[in-house]
Amino acid sequence: MVVGALVAGPSGLLHPVSSGAVSPGFSIVTLPALDQAFNPTVLDYTVRCTGATTTTVQTAGSDVVSIGGTVLPGPADASVPLVAGQGVAITDGGTTYHVRCLPSDFPTYTASVTGTPQQANGYFLTLGGYAIVFDTDGVPVWWLKDSTSHSPFDAKFLDPTTVAYWDGANEYQLRGLDGSLQGTVGGGSLPIDLHDLQRLPDGNYLAIQNYTRNCPADPTQCVDLSSWGLSSQEAIFDDVIVELNPQNQVVWSWDVADHIDVATADVNWHNLFPDVIHMNSIQYDGNGGIIFSARHLDAVYRIDMATGVVTWKLGGSLTPESLTVSGDPYVDAGGQLFSGQHYARLLPDGSLTVHDNGFLANRQPRAVHFTIDPNAMTATEIGQVSDPRTAAALCCGSAELLSGGDWVVDWGYNDFTTELNAEGVPQITITYPGTFSYRSGDVLATVDAMRQGMDAMVPPAVNVTTPFGVAIGGLPPATRGSRYGPVTLRAVNLGISASPHTTTLRWDKGVVVAPATALPQGMTLFPNGVLSGTPSKNLAGGRSQVVVKVTEAVTTLTSKGRPITTRTTVQVAIPLTIN
Repeated sequence: MVVGALVAGPSGLLHPVSSGAVSPGFSIVTLPALDQAFNPTVLDYTVRCTGATTTTVQTAGSDVVSIGGTVLPGPADASVPLVAGQGVAITDGGTTYHVRCLPSDFPTYTASVTGTPQQANGYFLTLGGYAIVFDTDGVPVWWLKDSTSHSPFDAKFLDPTTVAYWDGANEYQLRGLDGSLQGTVGGGSLPIDLHDLQRLPDGNYLAIQNYTRNCPADPTQCVDLSSWGLSSQEAIFDDVIVELNPQNQVVWSWDVADHIDVATADVNWHNLFPDVIHMNSIQYDGNGGIIFSARHLDAVYRIDMATGVVTWKLGGSLTPESLTVSGDPYVDAGGQLFSGQHYARLLPDGSLTVHDNGFLANRQPRAVHFTIDPNAMTATEIGQVSDPRTAAALCCGSAELLSGGDWVVDWGYNDFTTELNAEGVPQITITYPGTFSYRSGDVLATVDAMRQGMDAMVPPAVNVTTPFGVAIGGLPPATRGSRYGPVTLRAVNLGISASPHTTTLRWDKGVVVAPATALPQGMTLFPNGVLSGTPSKNLAGGRSQVVVKVTEAVTTLTSKGRPITTRTTVQVAIPLTIN
C-alpha cells in the first residue's frame, strides 16, 4: 500500500473545504493540521499555524488545483507562510475552499454538527477577548480582537456590514467587517452599560445607563428599603433606558426607580444591594413601546415611551400590571416563572421569547416562548426547550426562536451554545471550555462578505512554494498486537537529477527527545520507506504519530559536465491512530 496525500516540510497550517463539483477523491490535509476534518461539502477551515514558519497544504486527487493562486498538478503539495488571520484559497473543479490561520491566543473550541442547523449564516459569540462568528459547520469564519478589559462584550450585527460591541470604556464601538472603526455610541461623559444596545429604525439608539442615586443629598432620590431591614433612605444603583441620536445626545430617557417600586419588585436578590434592578436587555417593539428584562426583579416589562407607563409585566412580584400566566409547569406548581432571566425578545407575530436562567429557583436554564394578549392581560406559554448538559447559570445567556422552529441558545455561564430543534434535540453544539459567551447574536452578513472582511484585515496568502517533503495524510490505523502494513511512505516535490543519474531517497526514524519515541513500539521503518511491524499490545490507544525523516539526493551536472550531488533532509510527524 502506498500512502499518498498531503503535505511535507517543517510545519504547516491551512485547509480548504469544498462544496460542489470537485474531482473524485479530492481532499486536503495540512501541517499543522486542520482544526476540522476535511469534508468536500464544507468550504471553510482553520488551522493553528502561528507556531510554524510555514503551513504545508497537500491535496489528494488528480485534477489540477490552485493553492493561493498558484496552479499545480494534482496531487499537489505546497508550503504557505501563513500568519494569524491570514487565509489561503484552494480551488478544485470550480469549488474553492478557504483555510485561515488562527491567532496563537484564539480560544479553544470544538464543534459538533449532529443535525441540520436552520440558522442562516452562523453564531456570533464573545470569547476570551474575541468577537467570533462561527458558521453553521462550527468553523470560525470572522473574528476581531479587543484587548480592553471585559471587551468585546455583547457583540452584535447592526446591519450586514456593521458590528457593534461594548469595549470596556463604557461605550459601544461600531466596526466594519474589515475591522475599521466606524463610530462609537456613548462613552466619555455619557457612559453606556454593557448589557444591550439596539439601533432604532430612524437611526437613533436605545441603550442602558446606570448610576448611584444621589441620596441622601437629594431626598427625592432616596429609596425606602426599610422592609428589607435597611433604611428608609437608601442610595440604590439605578438603571435608565436612554435614546441617543447619532450625535450621541440623549433625546429621551426612562428611569426604573422613578416608575417601579423596587422594594416590592425585588423579592429574591436583596443580598446584591445596591444593585437591586440589573437591567440586561432592551428592545423597541415597533409600536411605541420598549420591552426590557430586569434580572433582579425576575421580570420582563413593557413600557409606553410616550407616557412612561408600565403597560404589562411578566413574572416577578404580583402588581396590577402583571399578566396572568398559563401553561407554565413551574407556575402551575406554585413556583416562580423566571429567576434571573435574560434576553427578552418580541417576535414579529407578537409572541415573546425569554432565556430563563432559573438560578435562584435551583433549576436548569431554559428557553421559553409565550403568546401575549395585552387586552386580556394574559401570557400563555406555548413552548420551551432545555438542554440536559447545562449546569446552573448565574449570569448571561440568550434564546432566539428561528422561523423554522429551531432555537439558538447561549446557555450563559455554561461553556457551550447550541441550536436545538423544537423537541430540544441538538443540531449543532459549539463548546468553548473554561469560558463563556454573554450571548449569541444573529449574523446578518454572508459568509463570503465575512471572508472578504478578514482578507481586508490580513491580505490572503499568495506566496506559495513547492518544497521537497513528505505526504502527511493517509496512514491506515494500527491495531495493537496485529500485523501492520506494509505501507510505503511517499515523498513529494522531488528534485530532478540530470541523466543518466537518478534522484534517490533514504528513509529513517526521526530525531525526537526522550522519553518520546519516533515509532510506536513494535513498528519498523526501512530505508526504502516501507513501514511495517506488529504494534505492541502495551501501547496506549488513540492518536499517535510516526516521526520520520527522508533524505533526497539530487545529482546535477556542472557546466563542465561534472556531477554534483545535493542532499536535502526533511523530518515530519505523520498522524497515526492506534486501536
